[in-house]
Amino acid sequence: MFKKNYYCLIAGLPDLFFNELKTGTTPVAFRESLENDLAPADFELAKLLFLPDDNENLLSLLFNTGAAFNGSGNYSQKFMEGQIEKPADLPGYMLCFLKWAKNEGIREWSLAAENKLHTLFYEFVAGAKNEFLKQWFLFELKTKNLATALNCLDYRYEMSKHLINIKESSIVNSLLLGNRLKPEYFEDEIPFADEIIRVSEVGTDMTEKERNIDKIKWDYLDENTFFHYFTIEKILSYIIKLKITGRWMKLDKKTGEALLEKLISELKTSYEFPEEFSIAK
Repeated sequence: MFKKNYYCLIAGLPDLFFNELKTGTTPVAFRESLENDLAPADFELAKLLFLPDDNENLLSLLFNTGAAFNGSGNYSQKFMEGQIEKPADLPGYMLCFLKWAKNEGIREWSLAAENKLHTLFYEFVAGAKNEFLKQWFLFELKTKNLATALNCLDYRYEMSKHLINIKESSIVNSLLLGNRLKPEYFEDEIPFADEIIRVSEVGTDMTEKERNIDKIKWDYLDENTFFHYFTIEKILSYIIKLKITGRWMKLDKKTGEALLEKLISELKTSYEFPEEFSIAK
């Protein structure tokens, strides 16, 4: 498949967006800036990365949980509310979820309902036409399931109720449910499995474990875009990293700033740009 070269866009990322990053550029602002710069098919790929935010809003609005609306999604609150009343223009997996919830008569949030939506979501993105994006979502799912399984063992939760199961994750889930948790069992299924297991088993709090898992995800992105110089994969990776830094900015400003500085440092290593764009200390 022919891939469009985004040399000007990617080479210009620090120049175009560095000041915005300093003053709080969000993944949403970056996404909006891409709409006119990417080929339509590539922009649709970028939007897939924001569907988890839409999933969060769908659950909140459908079950009236009272959670604040997440403005990082692709869809506005008014649009989502209208779609819940009369589903028509949402991604297919969301329409399937709403139909399922209606048929089952589910009116309140439950773990089963949340897992149903996540299962449909991962089945949907596992069919992404971009191989990098497809593999990213599968890596994210398998990593999540592995970390979840280890937490279930620690806190004595029933593992089978917490794992997200799709065809592409069946081997990993089978190993997890069988308590076969040695890193070598996962070598062919999960990149960095040994590191994920090690950091998940360390006796630190959940926040520290999440921080370490996000660092592994960051390393995965670096490794899997190393030879993607001016393609959509580089831009997709950049969005994911912005979402990681944005999350830690909210949870832990110091960690968020460190990840953001790392992202900018990596860009500076690849592309030279004026001194006035250096990070203010």
